Amino acid sequence: MVNWLILVSDVVFALVAAILCILGLSTSKAIKHLGIGKSFWIPVSVSGALFLIGSIVRIFHQVAVELGSLIFLPVELGSLTINTEEIVHVSWLLAICILMFSIYNYSKKVKTIRRGPTPDKRNEVIDQTTELLKRIEKLKKRVKG
Repeated sequence: MVNWLILVSDVVFALVAAILCILGLSTSKAIKHLGIGKSFWIPVSVSGALFLIGSIVRIFHQVAVELGSLIFLPVELGSLTINTEEIVHVSWLLAICILMFSIYNYSKKVKTIRRGPTPDKRNEVIDQTTELLKRIEKLKKRVKG
């Protein structure tokens, strides 16, 4: 007998995984022109797809077991779905590992950005500030003179 709570939770899990996959792909496409985010959003999409695959395999397995017990099939369903749990757990493990790696990689990038601009950028900012100060001095002389 199928546990309906588990089946419903698997369907909800599959929907959340599909949304994760879709959001990851759409965000990746939206920021593609900026040249950033590939290291985060593509793995998020892949992990969402792997979570979705695992959930779909579990849902089909539970439905097949329920239908098999109702129809009294002569073929044992255990022989048809020998590795169902292994497939589900491996896909979910891969998904969570990919998600963890993308978050780790993204946090490393954020830490490097937080450290401040590179020396080339600092020199550029100093040059721009110096130029602005010179213009301000010229304007002050014009106003006084």
